[in-house]
Parts: sequence; C-alpha cells; structure tokens
Amino acid sequence: MAGQLNTSYMPNYFSIEDILATQKRVPCTSTTNLPGLGFLDQGTDNPDLPPGTKLELPYWTVDGMKSRNKKYFAPQLPNCYKRTYREILLADPNVVDLHKLGPHYYEFGRHLMKHLPEEGELVGESISKAFKSRFLNLLDASQNCEDSDILKERSKMDELERELFNKSYRKRRAMQ
Repeated sequence: MAGQLNTSYMPNYFSIEDILATQKRVPCTSTTNLPGLGFLDQGTDNPDLPPGTKLELPYWTVDGMKSRNKKYFAPQLPNCYKRTYREILLADPNVVDLHKLGPHYYEFGRHLMKHLPEEGELVGESISKAFKSRFLNLLDASQNCEDSDILKERSKMDELERELFNKSYRKRRAMQ
C-alpha cells in the first residue's frame, strides 16, 4: 500500500526489515550439550557444543534454537544496549550515531526485549525515549534541509529514521 512504512512492528518471518535486523550477532552461552554443533565454536575440535560455551551468533539463530519449554542458548545484551550506552543515549540522543551502533537499532532492540526480561524493559524505555527525542529533529531536518545536506543529515540515523526522513523530505518536495 503506497504511503505506508515497510518497517514491521511485530516480528514477521517474511519481513525483510526483520531479516536484516536479526542478522546482528548476540553474545550468548549454550545451556545444554548440543551434539553435532561443535563447529559453531571455532576454538575447539570437539564435534559437540558443551554447556557453558560462550559464542557470538546471529540473533535469528539464537531465537530459532528454542522450543516451547527449552532454550538452547542464553543470550546476553550486546554492548550497544547496555547501561552505559543507554545513559549516553538518554543524555543527548541527537548526537549518537545510531547507524554505527546498528543500522536497525530500534528494530533489533525490540527483538532483544523478549529474550532479556530483566533488562528488556530498560532497553524498551531507552529506545522509546531516544526515538521520541530524535523524531522532532528528524522532522525539522527533513523539512528544512537542502538537497546537498541530505547525506549529512541521514548519516547518524538508523534505517527506521532514514525511511521516515525520506518520506517527509519527498512530501515537502512534492508540495513545492
């Protein structure tokens, strides 16, 4: 449908945004012996993955390797969502380069929330507050920037912000 954002706000297997957002690697620990998965730990020749092995795996792998009543990996919070980064983000969200922290920073943060209940709520609050604060600057920039300034304005935005910026900028140009 024309005019709608393509970004998903509910995890969706067929959403390209979800696929791209879940590519980010997450530090995790195996919780049980996993036969035949020793190749995931490149530091060992063991054919099996013993419990307690620390790895960095794409989020989609960690999310997909769980059943209704058993998790095979215990994910940890990536550095860019930890307390230190959250404090920096809340102090002045407009100076933080979200694209450098992850091109799908907001979307990936939403995915993390469901796996990390103790810190998930804090992550949700910080990304929500950051987005609200950055949104006003995003709209102002999209309505007042010149064609030559677009790359500079978009450089620190994550993909959701870029899409909003582009739509707002195109609407302004169409109205002129």
